[in-house]
Amino acid sequence: MERKKNIILSKEEIFIYLIYTVGIVGHLTEPLVKYMKLLTPLTLLLTGGVVLFSSMANAKNNFLMWIILTYVITFSLEVIGVKTGLVFGSYWYGDTLGYKVLDVPLIIGFNWTMVILGAILLSEKLFDNKFLVVISASIMATLFDFFMEPTAIKLGYWKWSEISVPVQNYFAWFVISLMFTLLYFRMSIKLNSDLPIKFFVTQFIFFIILFVFMR
Repeated sequence: MERKKNIILSKEEIFIYLIYTVGIVGHLTEPLVKYMKLLTPLTLLLTGGVVLFSSMANAKNNFLMWIILTYVITFSLEVIGVKTGLVFGSYWYGDTLGYKVLDVPLIIGFNWTMVILGAILLSEKLFDNKFLVVISASIMATLFDFFMEPTAIKLGYWKWSEISVPVQNYFAWFVISLMFTLLYFRMSIKLNSDLPIKFFVTQFIFFIILFVFMR
């Protein structure tokens, strides 16, 4: 009975897989792309919100504080980045990601937070050594951005002043992810949930598929 229970998908998992499957089909079907772009902020908010709400019920210690700190600081770094070009390189946001404050979409800090969280929990599954977990999570989050960048640019999430994505961007992703992974452990957070991992992997697969097949 226990084995059967483990392979049954939760309603949260079904929701996430369904939404991103529709998203893949929609983004690869030219007449539907404009509708997919319109739904992007809502999709990120709803799917990420489901993951966060479910995770809160399985979290101990300072999880909510970590979420708030990660959101506020990553959003602030994005504002500094857009205004100065000092963090990631010179870039600006389009309208696809929804409502902006100080030229940065409000959803962007939320997705930063969920990506880093998923990378941390997946790395914890793979390694027992805390040092390896920290490095692995930072690399995973950076790789996520690497595969996301071409699709994000095509869909008008953001644009770079340079022809190609600057190496500075990936260095910043690694350092920022490293910083919040270290903070996660410093705050002694305990989270008994695989849903953020499944959300992270689903988004990762989504962007890899679009990276390969979207023209």
